[in-house]
Amino acid sequence: MDDTQDGAVQQLAKMAEAEPAFINKAVLKAAQNLIREQTRRIDQAQQEIDGRIWSPEKW
Repeated sequence: MDDTQDGAVQQLAKMAEAEPAFINKAVLKAAQNLIREQTRRIDQAQQEIDGRIWSPEKW
């Protein structure tokens, strides 16, 4: 994760800790998980592109 995503996840964690309502905490935790999953998928897609570019079959 880069600094932007880390900062967003940390901010959401702080908000979740301060939130008294369970439903709001759940939404904030889900948002954290969404950011992490999107970051994972972006990294995976970038690695796939790199792998396809460097494939010896394409040379």
